[in-house]
Amino acid sequence: MDSLDRRRYFRINDIVSLRYRLFGSDSGNAIMNEASNVQITSARILESLDLELAKSLSFLWKNSPETANVISLLSKKIDVLAGELDLGYIQEKTPQEERLAVNISACGMAFNSKERFDFGQRLDLFISFKSEATNIQVLGTVVACEQSKLDFERPYSLRVDFDGIDLNTQETLIQHIVQRQSSQLSLQRQKGQ
Repeated sequence: MDSLDRRRYFRINDIVSLRYRLFGSDSGNAIMNEASNVQITSARILESLDLELAKSLSFLWKNSPETANVISLLSKKIDVLAGELDLGYIQEKTPQEERLAVNISACGMAFNSKERFDFGQRLDLFISFKSEATNIQVLGTVVACEQSKLDFERPYSLRVDFDGIDLNTQETLIQHIVQRQSSQLSLQRQKGQ
C-alpha cells in the first residue's frame, strides 16, 4: 500500500457545511437541467468559483506552497469582507447548507441525517470546509443507514463511500484532514499543559 493509499483511509471528526441530495434518475435529470431552470445568482457564481479555486489550490499546494497559501489567505479575506458587507449571497446559500459533525476520510464520510436512505443509493454531496474556505462536490454511495437514538433531529446514522473521486479532490481532502488532525493534536497538547 503506497502512502497516498494509506492517507486515503485516515479519518477525523470535523464540523463541515454540508448539502446533499439524492442522485437518481429524477434528481439526476434535475441536476443536468438545473442551469436552464434556475436563475444564475451571485451565490451560484461564487460557489462555482470556489470549486475552481479549490482545484487550482490543490495543484498549487504541491508545486508552490507559498503561492497557494497567499491565494488561500486572500480568498479568506474576501469571504470575511463579503460577510461584513452582507451582500446577500450568504443568505441565499445558508438555508441549503447544514453545519454537521462528520467523520471524514478521503474515501468517504459518516454523518447523521434527517432522511433515511437505502443501501446503494447515490448522493450528490457538497462539502465546505470553512477553516480553509474550500468547497468540494462529490458523488457518494450509501453503504449503511442505521437508526440512531442519539440525535432526535437527525435520527439516521449515514455512511457514504465517495465514488470516482479525482486525484485533485482526493488530495484536497487529504490535506484538509492532515491539517485538521495537526490542529486538533496541537489543541489537545495545549490543554494538557
